[in-house]
Amino acid sequence: MNDRRVVVVIDRDEEVRSLLRSTLGEAGFEVHCAATGESGLALVRAKQPDTVTLDLVLPDTDGYDILRRIREFSHTYILIITARGDLRATLKAFDAGADDYMVKPIRPRELRARVDGMLRRPRHLTVPPIVTPREAPLVSPRLRASVTRETVPAPAMAQGVVAARGYEHRYEHKGLEIDSASRAATLGGRALQLTRTEFDLLHILLQRGSGVVTKTELVGLLGLVKRESGNPEVGVVGTRDPGRIIETHIGNLRRKLGDDARKPRWLKTVRGAGYTLA
Repeated sequence: MNDRRVVVVIDRDEEVRSLLRSTLGEAGFEVHCAATGESGLALVRAKQPDTVTLDLVLPDTDGYDILRRIREFSHTYILIITARGDLRATLKAFDAGADDYMVKPIRPRELRARVDGMLRRPRHLTVPPIVTPREAPLVSPRLRASVTRETVPAPAMAQGVVAARGYEHRYEHKGLEIDSASRAATLGGRALQLTRTEFDLLHILLQRGSGVVTKTELVGLLGLVKRESGNPEVGVVGTRDPGRIIETHIGNLRRKLGDDARKPRWLKTVRGAGYTLA
């Protein structure tokens, strides 16, 4: 993150905008801020940023709408920064085209790490001469989301690349496929019998692609912590270490996939960090 890059911050809260301006400015970014969705959209068009941070709750419009409208013309990395930490909101944002998701309050070091991680991910892909519904282009070396057939703009075609867009709630990785709309999962065409939590866990990992998802993130996204008596550490079934529950679900998921943790084909453990696609 030493190169001078451009970021557009779209957030209704002045204090949050100030914090993001300071944190990202210190990280070497040229920062432009907007307090509304429409003004933020105009900034994205004008500045063509490398990264956008976007709140889902805006004073003039729905954050999801702004996210979808940005994806209509821009390949920029989009980090959702919002107070909404429920699984439904998170998955909806990823399906609409978000690259990462962060729940307020903002921790500056985590913010910089997430932005840095996004910028290391592959953004473009090579397009074959003819793209058909049965031959959807790869979104990344590790993840393919279903892509609608579309005409590639002349400049992009000249460069031989097109953005990963046109998500239709379907993801595939080495023969493992899920459809989040019907909540169906198959492996090599064989239906997988997954629990609700196992499906949601797999969905999150496929959406994140090559990015690492921490146990803490998964615990929050899957709603595995009971906040009883003001103590957020009390987990499901009385355990004080809900991260162990994630390990259990990962183990069950691997068993159903026939995966080997030592030589993973689908789910890889990143020691001291979390999980990602193998």
